[in-house]
Amino acid sequence: MNRTQSYYDVRDALAQPGCAICHLKARSEERYLDALLWENVNDPGVRDDIRRARGFCHEHAWQLIRPAASLGVAILHRDVLHTLRMALDDARFQAPPFLSLQRAHEALDAEQPTAATANLVARLVPQVPCPACKQGEMMETIYLDTLLEELKGEDGLRAAYEASAGLCLPHLRHGLERLRDEAVFAALVSAQRTIWQRLENDLDQFIRKSDPHYRDEPWGDERDAWLRATAALAGNRRETGSQS
Repeated sequence: MNRTQSYYDVRDALAQPGCAICHLKARSEERYLDALLWENVNDPGVRDDIRRARGFCHEHAWQLIRPAASLGVAILHRDVLHTLRMALDDARFQAPPFLSLQRAHEALDAEQPTAATANLVARLVPQVPCPACKQGEMMETIYLDTLLEELKGEDGLRAAYEASAGLCLPHLRHGLERLRDEAVFAALVSAQRTIWQRLENDLDQFIRKSDPHYRDEPWGDERDAWLRATAALAGNRRETGSQS
């Protein structure tokens, strides 16, 4: 059977700790940032996307900070800052008329954004999503669909999935939202139930062995169950630095 590269990527990621889709999404974003810094800093289309996004989200902006990246980061951020400064150049405070309904609403609700600065705020907020987030979300969907498609069949990924940490809760929800096949639904739910039961058992052992009465018992796989449970519910912890 002919396999796509995404199949082998998912298969290999299932052998790693934590949610395979979290890992692959993070790797896709990291590769995007690598290519941006070392190959695409001067690409006009890429630069335009970054300007319209008003730079990167907090997470990906700080992931750009790495050895030998200072010039590329400076070029990209100077570009964005120039665009933002131009928005300030012709900014005007546009207060609504004193007796207007808008002024009355603002007086009654201090948390309501003021109309006087709305035009400037609209120019400063991202006009398009963070480019690294967009790349990660696109690859996330491809990998998640590949996993779901390959859960069926004797030569599929069912066994590898059941032996893995499974999907984190956010990616399980996302996967279920995309499912249209009852057989895949049954395979996914059955495997995830087995995975969560295994983790629940490890947590039971971790809690029991944390009791001073059992402190002489040696630790086993349950030692890091509390960390694995955190990843299972919230997604993998993002590591800093380049990922292969």
